[in-house]
Parts: sequence; C-alpha cells; structure tokens
Amino acid sequence: MKKFHLPMKIMFSDCDPAQLVFYPKYFQWFDVATQRMFNELGMEWSKFWPDRGISGLPLVDASATFKGPARMDDEIEIVSWVEEWRGKIFIVRHDVIKDGEIIVEGKEVRACVVKDTENSKGIRAEAVPEDVISRFE
Repeated sequence: MKKFHLPMKIMFSDCDPAQLVFYPKYFQWFDVATQRMFNELGMEWSKFWPDRGISGLPLVDASATFKGPARMDDEIEIVSWVEEWRGKIFIVRHDVIKDGEIIVEGKEVRACVVKDTENSKGIRAEAVPEDVISRFE
C-alpha cells in the first residue's frame, strides 16, 4: 500500500486560545490529505470526477483518536493511506506525526457516488473502479 506524506507547520489560525490545534482542523486536514493522495496519482478531483461521472467521494464516517497535542509553530506530518477497499466504500487512515511520535490517528470512511436521476436523493453509491484501486497498490 502506498503512503502519502503532507508536511505542515501549525499556524496561529489553526489553534484555539490556548494555542493548541483546534480539533476540527484535523478533520479538515484529513480531507485535504485524501484529495492530495488522488491528485498525486494523477486523479485530480476537478477532472477525475467529471471524466468518470462521479459526483463525489463523500464521508460516511470520520473519527480521530487524540494521543498528544500540537501547538502553534510545531512541525507535523500527516501520513495517509487507503487501508481497505470495500466495493462502494473505502477506508482512509491518517497518522499525524510530531517529533517522530503519532499524536493523532484519523479514519475516514468514504463512498464513491454517481448521479442517479431516478433516485430521490439524486445520487447512488457505486463500486470504486478497479483501475483507481490499482493506482494505490
């Protein structure tokens, strides 16, 4: 499995008044890291989705385990990978690393959805294409 690395420096705008990273920022960074994985493999979402008729890769579940803090001016790295492909959904893992230690473990469960005009919600889940999965291996 391929792992992807996103180095970051914690800025004041990432923090709460105690200068600790405000926890929703981690979920924003996980989303960015997931999109960057696809981009790095030549599947920029702005082109890839329309070319494949995909409406998006929405979150159906997200969680994080916080093991340590990050503060303003800390250097961190988010290491991300697809842990599992399950037909219409896939699981992305994210480790936030500071000074060689994992301080946050994140998990996203995402679905592959396409437009469906016959469905009252306008979308339906569809299996992730095999050629997409193969790029991650």
